[in-house]
Amino acid sequence: MACSAGIGSELSTDMTYRAVAYASTAVAGLTPADIDHLLVDARAHNQLAGVTGVLLYDGQQFFQYFEGSQEGVARVYERIMASTMHVNVRVLHDGHVDQLYFSQWHMGSSHAEGSVLQKLSNQQWLREAELLQEDVAEAGQGTPALRELLSFWEQVQAEG
Repeated sequence: MACSAGIGSELSTDMTYRAVAYASTAVAGLTPADIDHLLVDARAHNQLAGVTGVLLYDGQQFFQYFEGSQEGVARVYERIMASTMHVNVRVLHDGHVDQLYFSQWHMGSSHAEGSVLQKLSNQQWLREAELLQEDVAEAGQGTPALRELLSFWEQVQAEG
């Protein structure tokens, strides 16, 4: 999959968006066809909801980051929580973002090694820029976990 627009494009300075990141365990017996069906269905639903993001899967674990309007993210979140394809959902982040980082991807996807998923799951997702007195330029690039995800996604795009 090629991305024609840059990651992190800001669509509006007046709007705030909601973003959710979570990790979960895939149920036993999922086939590649199950994952393909999941992606086709998610892309269609996310497009209707105006939600973008990425789903990473290592054969046992899912990691997903999605973003959009408050209403759109709420609809997608409800579907994810009701899904029978995964268990042990751990919400890592649920909060606002000032821009859409994956605006060209209604549901980008990639296989990822378990170590990548573990690293993303253990990263700092909370914004503590004021407490840590981060440099203003760095603070605009999101949390350490979001920066790690963006770096991984850029690498996937360069290889694809």
